[in-house]
Amino acid sequence: MVRLVAAGAALVLGLTACGGGGDAGAPKDTSAGAAPGYPITITHKLGTTTIKSAPKRVVVLGETDQDVLLSLGITPIAMVKTNIGDGVAPWTKAKLTGAAPTLLTAGDNGFDVEQVLKLEPDLILANYDYYLDKYWKKLNDIVPTTAYETGPAEDSWQQVTRQVGKAVGKSAEAEKLVTEVEGKIAGVKKSNPELTGKKFAFGVTGQTGTIMVLKSTTDTATKLLGEFGLVLPPAIQQLPGESFAVEVSAEKYDLLDQDVLITYFNDNKQHQQDVEQNPLFKKLKVVSKGGTIVVDLSEFYSIRTPSPLGIPYAIDKMVPKLSAAVKKTAV
Repeated sequence: MVRLVAAGAALVLGLTACGGGGDAGAPKDTSAGAAPGYPITITHKLGTTTIKSAPKRVVVLGETDQDVLLSLGITPIAMVKTNIGDGVAPWTKAKLTGAAPTLLTAGDNGFDVEQVLKLEPDLILANYDYYLDKYWKKLNDIVPTTAYETGPAEDSWQQVTRQVGKAVGKSAEAEKLVTEVEGKIAGVKKSNPELTGKKFAFGVTGQTGTIMVLKSTTDTATKLLGEFGLVLPPAIQQLPGESFAVEVSAEKYDLLDQDVLITYFNDNKQHQQDVEQNPLFKKLKVVSKGGTIVVDLSEFYSIRTPSPLGIPYAIDKMVPKLSAAVKKTAV
């Protein structure tokens, strides 16, 4: 999943799609049930997808679609392999039952279409596949294949949840799931009012001595942190460039000096040391007051690719750290 620094700076923040190839042992027939209401047509950024009957063999090329599917009681025959542990995020693994799905791993240009089709799916869920525009039509001409509604890694977790629910004939259950998770998020704001209105910076590994800073308000991580009450400051939003992130050199580390600084270094201890030992970094108030959070891979995933399963994990793991950080910088 976490192709964290692949294909240039635009992907550094973890557009972590995977594809092509797989492990043996996929379940042969996992049914979504004979739900009424088919055929179903889904409109998205790349066109329309028509699903003629309730799917029985679902392949997941997206990075959050699988969590929605599992939350709705359906196990895919294949899904994206992550870089966490044995390839499955902890919140996803907790929902897996029966035969293990085939785990798919992407190349530099996304999925190998032929290998995906060899799995004989009758539905492909691909909302979070960053390279989907390269081969969506080829897939969709053969197997109904969903796609993002707004843009790659830009659809909210609510959009993904509703889209997957509609595709498998479980819109009512998906809507209930959205309500449940939104209730948990609302609980964060109620229980942690100190987060509301506090400014954040979110950076990950860049080139030596630099850090990539998230700048897009449409990014999924920004949206989730916003739902917790945090705010991406205008100074960061207005950084130049069309990408959702921009590389910041040490001379501009002052942009990181917000109420809380979230960092992820992709297990690169040398890069982490280069950044954290830089005098310009050490003098930041957010650093000297203890307002920095270094997240691990699972935590990074849970906020970078939010889902109905990953969000509760983020709430449990991340919110206490965010709360502690803003309290320290407030004094």
